[in-house]
Amino acid sequence: MHRTHMPLSIWFWAAYLMTSYTPGLSAVQFKHQLGIRRYETAFQILHKLREAMVRPEREKIGSNGSVEVDETFVSGRTLGEGYGVTHKLLVAAAVEVRVLAKPL
Repeated sequence: MHRTHMPLSIWFWAAYLMTSYTPGLSAVQFKHQLGIRRYETAFQILHKLREAMVRPEREKIGSNGSVEVDETFVSGRTLGEGYGVTHKLLVAAAVEVRVLAKPL
């Protein structure tokens, strides 16, 4: 945000959009959502926000083992709403399987 010509409100909307959209946001979508004229500007804002969200000293997921990810739908029959009517809820889980060092 430092030394840019974009208003602070655009930066806040950009951060909100970037964290709200689950599958991610491309620079073209970003440009249209915020009303930015140039693709390059939208790309630079996205790049700066993504860079700010990562800690360089972080321990990467799966660096000591592997990561297992799965999703499923959890549901049950709903009483009083007819046969075959269910309200399904998507549940996702991720587990990091770490390899422990053997004692000497």
